[in-house]
Amino acid sequence: MIRKITIPFILTFVFSLFYSCETEVNLTTDWKEITIVYGLLSQMDTTHYLRINKAFLGDDALRLAKIEDSSSYKNDLYVKLEGWENDKALHTIVFDTITIANKDSGMWYNPYMLAFKGDGILDPDLEYRLFITNTKTGHEVKGKTRLIKPFIVKKPPAGGKLTLFRGFNTPFAWANGVNARRYEPIIRFNYFEIPSGTKDTISKHLDYVLTTITSENLEGNGDAEVSFSNDAFYDFIKNNLSDNYQGKRLCGTVDLIISAGGNEYETYLRINGPSSSIVQDKPEYTNIENGLGLLSSRYKVIREKHLDARAEDEIIALDRKFVKNPNL
Repeated sequence: MIRKITIPFILTFVFSLFYSCETEVNLTTDWKEITIVYGLLSQMDTTHYLRINKAFLGDDALRLAKIEDSSSYKNDLYVKLEGWENDKALHTIVFDTITIANKDSGMWYNPYMLAFKGDGILDPDLEYRLFITNTKTGHEVKGKTRLIKPFIVKKPPAGGKLTLFRGFNTPFAWANGVNARRYEPIIRFNYFEIPSGTKDTISKHLDYVLTTITSENLEGNGDAEVSFSNDAFYDFIKNNLSDNYQGKRLCGTVDLIISAGGNEYETYLRINGPSSSIVQDKPEYTNIENGLGLLSSRYKVIREKHLDARAEDEIIALDRKFVKNPNL
């Protein structure tokens, strides 16, 4: 019998590097076991998470998506991650199930969702291979990836304060990382709010997202650079904060953040992302053997900078209830 298979593509459900997304793919075929895997690995973490689901059958896809049994393997999987060098496994991390509570409402079952968690230190010099076995059916799925090696921010320099003169641009540059293909730079403006009539200090931030950069090589050769308009940065702050806040605000630090993604992640986004073409039939990308999904790597570098007095004055002049921060 031919029926519709609906496959949930929920990418990076708890990973801080990339934002969560959901894509639904409908396939019409005879049923077979299809395992869907998503994971982004980083040596910056000692706890690692994977999202593993199965395709499900049914005429009412939206209804079935809300039923856990339709897509969850529960405790039927044996999952391990191995670090390899010269065709030899040097260490192994075994994953166990964990329940993610308070999942956002949506088309998939909530507020609880099953994920897989493993603890261990990753070595950026090794290739990581994922092995998944369904202990009931014997179905096996594999994937592999290389980790992104550490890299550094070059501009602005580590010392001194951040000057953001109006009418000028600020360069943001970094050395390319080995095995990194995609770079997502963000300027994070940290600030504090103190509501009227209280002594409470609430920490908040705004993320000014810059242009994504794609590296031409995976060997870590060369540097990458973007620049941002200081005027546009001030306008971003003004446009994203209310002028009728009941209280006062204080400037904090500015974090210059580079989130890097591996080659597989960039390929996945490029092929599976939205298309402006009138031809909507696109190939699907997966690097999961005998399944679907993505296993790749990520790395994040943060350079924290304090604002100089002139930049703080410019923000105060935006009329968004900012006052001098004596601790800046």
